[in-house]
Amino acid sequence: MSTAPRIGCVPYLNAKPLIYGLENEVVFEHPARLAQRLAARELDTGLVPVVEAFRRPGYVIVDDISIACCGPVYSVILAHRVPLQSLREIVVDASSGTSALLLKVLMQKRFGLKLRYVTESLADTRSNADAQMLIGDQAIRFHQAHDDWQILDLGQAWSDWTHMPFVFAVWAAHADYLELHALVKKLAAARTAGCAHIEDIIAREQGGDAAFRRRYFGQNVYFNLGPREKEAMRLFRQLLIEFGELKAPYELRFAK
Repeated sequence: MSTAPRIGCVPYLNAKPLIYGLENEVVFEHPARLAQRLAARELDTGLVPVVEAFRRPGYVIVDDISIACCGPVYSVILAHRVPLQSLREIVVDASSGTSALLLKVLMQKRFGLKLRYVTESLADTRSNADAQMLIGDQAIRFHQAHDDWQILDLGQAWSDWTHMPFVFAVWAAHADYLELHALVKKLAAARTAGCAHIEDIIAREQGGDAAFRRRYFGQNVYFNLGPREKEAMRLFRQLLIEFGELKAPYELRFAK
């Protein structure tokens, strides 16, 4: 008899369309903790930072589903008080993985800056920091509440530099999970339903600005994983290898 898959997801607005109808079956964790639990086999699949799929050859990536952007993402930002060229240090959210590495790649490769990175829990933003990287709903709230900071949107910065989309998160699963095919179908059905019911997802969210959420889903993030997104993933992976953040690559595997 098959058992229900153990599914982990991040608790952010941008993940809601991927778990539509599965909300009561999902364990919610922040990205770093979610990656740890998947690696420890406490979960069968998780919506993890894309770097986790690069690091673990025992994972397969669920095909055609991701959290991606092509241009401004709005929810992954570098907030800074002084011009970029004047920065010496950036405070990075400890819950981030992929976004922190994207920031380092952009700062050094695109802007020519070698900076010091301090990893902290940013449940409360540091008022004395000259620059801080924020992700998810916290980044959205900060973006909307602080017009006295300069904002670098990391999705836009990547797109301007590479002319490619950026994939932030994917469903990764253990390749030896016995019910893998059924799991892939379940996640694909949830994504299809979620994208068809964006207005319902917007209405369910408490507080905030429904018009903003509509723009966010319509203009900032999307949920496909096609050839262009896979090409962008491989480019990012190669850059991380050059940075010494990853070992030599293995072939990424996708489950349909």
